Amino acid sequence: MCGIPRPSSGHRIAIMFPSPSPSPSPSSSLSSSPTSSPSSSPEPQQLPAQESYSLFFRESEPHTKAVFRSKDVSTMDSFRSCNDIDLRIERHGDLTVSHPGLSLGQIAPLHAFQLRPSSLSSEKKAGEMEFSLPQKLDLGVSEQGIVGRKVTVVARGEGGEVLQMGNGIVGYD
Repeated sequence: MCGIPRPSSGHRIAIMFPSPSPSPSPSSSLSSSPTSSPSSSPEPQQLPAQESYSLFFRESEPHTKAVFRSKDVSTMDSFRSCNDIDLRIERHGDLTVSHPGLSLGQIAPLHAFQLRPSSLSSEKKAGEMEFSLPQKLDLGVSEQGIVGRKVTVVARGEGGEVLQMGNGIVGYD
């Protein structure tokens, strides 16, 4: 590797950047096909002035943990106030999604999880939310590994509104 040595946590990280503009909701795309009638899901919204945040994947027994971390209070408040967080790990690592057939929902994700902030314990760290995923993920580079894959995060509010929370690529921490 190039550069000076630095300690590694052994975890994986995706730096999540807010979506520049609304795009089709992964949740509505999952339930509808290109030939079906329009979904009744609300149009996705982008949060105003959202900052980037980190999404860590940590080895744990018996399941992998997903940890959302941000210094931006409004970003963490948005996560905590939503009903659900849809976390998708795509089969590809393309952030542009400009190729036919790669738009959200047309190709099944490698992994998809619905996280519930309300299920978290009352003791919480101000800039962090940790979820235990329902399975152990391969944190390497392989057919099932998550390194190099696109991660999409979408939040659903209490009123059913859909908020694009960001996209990123999983890498080594």
